[in-house]
Amino acid sequence: MTFSATGFTRIFERRSSEDQPAWLIYIGTLSVIIYAISRTGFPKVAEITSSIAVLIGLWGLFKYGKIVNSHILLRFLWIGIILQLISWGLAQYITPEWAESTPRLSNLNGWFLFIPFAWLIAQKKNAIWLIWGAAALGVLLSPWITGEGFDELIRGINGSRVDFKLLNAQHMALFFGSVFIGLCCFSKTLYKRNTLLIIPLALLIYYTLLVVYISQTRQAWISLAITLTTMSIFLIIKYIKKQSTKKQISAILLFIITLVILSTLALNNDKIKDRFMAEKDSISAITSLNFDDVPYSSFGIRFHSWVAATDFIKEKPLFGWGNNGKSLVMEHTEWLPKNIKDNFGHLHNTYLELLVNYGVLGLLFYFSVWFIIGKMLFKEIKQGNIEKEFGYMYISIFIFWSIMNCFESYQNFWTGEFYFNIFMAGILSKVWRIKSLEKYKNI
Repeated sequence: MTFSATGFTRIFERRSSEDQPAWLIYIGTLSVIIYAISRTGFPKVAEITSSIAVLIGLWGLFKYGKIVNSHILLRFLWIGIILQLISWGLAQYITPEWAESTPRLSNLNGWFLFIPFAWLIAQKKNAIWLIWGAAALGVLLSPWITGEGFDELIRGINGSRVDFKLLNAQHMALFFGSVFIGLCCFSKTLYKRNTLLIIPLALLIYYTLLVVYISQTRQAWISLAITLTTMSIFLIIKYIKKQSTKKQISAILLFIITLVILSTLALNNDKIKDRFMAEKDSISAITSLNFDDVPYSSFGIRFHSWVAATDFIKEKPLFGWGNNGKSLVMEHTEWLPKNIKDNFGHLHNTYLELLVNYGVLGLLFYFSVWFIIGKMLFKEIKQGNIEKEFGYMYISIFIFWSIMNCFESYQNFWTGEFYFNIFMAGILSKVWRIKSLEKYKNI
């Protein structure tokens, strides 16, 4: 009995990451890769492989991951559980007739699959490129896997709105816009490694931008425009600080000319104009503060649901109404038309849904995840341990993702959960790999 007890205890004895079996790493990493490439087209396969990866990753973190201080991030899991339980408990106490019979803890905790994923990715030097590349490949091939192939692409080019069956066109635009940003951030690095990559990189950038265009998704156009403009200004300011006055003036003039040309092309594009002009009545009524006159158009429906949400937020500002808060807004706002209540069960805005469901604390919880991961990343970049391109991508994706979530509740769909976990897993794996290497250098 003593021997058996001792043997059992040793199973849970913490060890260094060097003691981690190679086969365990390979199985875990392969599971993440399969999940990344299959989630858009083969969800059943992705469900199985993600479960395997989570179990192996959590075990690896527990037994071999002391070096990376994962407890800092794992606390988010506990905070998420507690926050959801409090929101549900208060709903049961204050409005039991509207509360769910049992708490659902997967809504927030589904965001944190990236923690065990990151541990697995960090074990191999180039695994991050395999995971991000697999996810990008799954997106790039979606027209032929979930969509109707070239026929659908051609229909999109000819003016029809397409979505490749990735829920809808807005979610398709999120995926392709993100791949476009990733290509822009790392194309210079890839080109330096192999100059022959310039042609396939240019074609991929054009392809992803074309899909965002034919998606006819206004928030994607706005989000990409703001992201590219913001990052361009940042990079130009950084560039001109080290240049002569003549080069500074040339760089600024080139940026202004490019911005004017691109803006002119966009403003004179019939498809873009038609998409925005379709909402002119809504925008006119909102700017005139005549909210009752806002028509129930695509944007108008969003606006009315946002106004309805504010009443619910005011009633329970701290912890919200629980997981079904967003549905309660649509079901119990008397002045919303019946057809809107019947056809829409969410608010088309991640931040308002967080406020309605989990209150101000829920929204702070969400942004704290971005803050903590960003702080860890930029600390390593500042010390020269991680390439600055990862910082550019983090900021770019944050801007793009944040604006997109103002007009759709991506974070609460499988698309947003998948997107968030794959991106964050890659970023966190870079930080954790550096910490592991630093530890062994000091031994």
